[in-house]
Amino acid sequence: MKRIYEFKCEIHGIFEEYVEYSQEHTCPTCGQLSPKIISAPQIKLEGITGAFPGAAMSWEKKHIEKLAQERKKESS
Repeated sequence: MKRIYEFKCEIHGIFEEYVEYSQEHTCPTCGQLSPKIISAPQIKLEGITGAFPGAAMSWEKKHIEKLAQERKKESS
């Protein structure tokens, strides 16, 4: 199965390639063998809770709706 991996060339730096799993790949610029590097995934979590942004927004929306219903009951 092909995936996107990051490799590091000593001369040209980091580059990405869509390849089968391999530990080394050649640099597209100079042809030098370049080892695969492990990079951090880019995942955005919500503040302190660690929840995904959608979960926090959903909770807030439900909370506001619940407060509105309670105020409506109190006023009637």
